[in-house]
Amino acid sequence: MKGFSRLGFFAALAMMSPGTALGQALPEGWYLQEEDMGGVIDMTLAWYERGSGDVKVAFHCQKGFGDVVLTIYVDGPAADAVPVAVVLEGDGTRFAFESPVGDYNGFSVEAITSFGPELTALLRGGFAVSLDGVAHGTFGAKSGKGEIARILEACMAEQG
Repeated sequence: MKGFSRLGFFAALAMMSPGTALGQALPEGWYLQEEDMGGVIDMTLAWYERGSGDVKVAFHCQKGFGDVVLTIYVDGPAADAVPVAVVLEGDGTRFAFESPVGDYNGFSVEAITSFGPELTALLRGGFAVSLDGVAHGTFGAKSGKGEIARILEACMAEQG
């Protein structure tokens, strides 16, 4: 399960802030990258897998805007082109969508959504992901609490 490669992410990060990304340990858990794109702040909150440094889940948005791209990285496309049923669940809260597997920076399923009450609660409390009913991973909220709060505030999370 490769996901977005740590090399691509850290190459971009190293160009923005030389010396900070290289020579240090890869992050594990949630990590927030912010980049000024000509006055618009792009924000990506990504979950890095222990050991490999592969990104498994990412939330991408632009500061001040409500649209959020939720990406779940997978091994590869299914044999057929039918959409994958994706479910995020935790503490009685559920967020679900269907998406075909795409191939951009690794195979993934994506949804364009917003930080509504369900997704906000899941991100703050941690969640498990399943794909077509098969467990795909658990993503806690313990790491990156400050980063989680920053992206939720910046990208207009609904309170609730």
